[in-house]
Amino acid sequence: MLQRLREFRTARALSQRDLATRAGVTHATIVKAERGDEVRPSTHRKLAEALAVDPRELMGNVPA
Repeated sequence: MLQRLREFRTARALSQRDLATRAGVTHATIVKAERGDEVRPSTHRKLAEALAVDPRELMGNVPA
């Protein structure tokens, strides 16, 4: 679960669709991830790269 995805996305003033485009995933993937559904490791990496953060930060394991 990507606990901090919405926090990082909104801090960068990105809509869900903007992030989906940057990460190369669907809008539905962003919606599901933000509501707590599991995502594939490859998707996790794409989202972290699109947000320019360490993948562990999205999990809440590393302070921002």
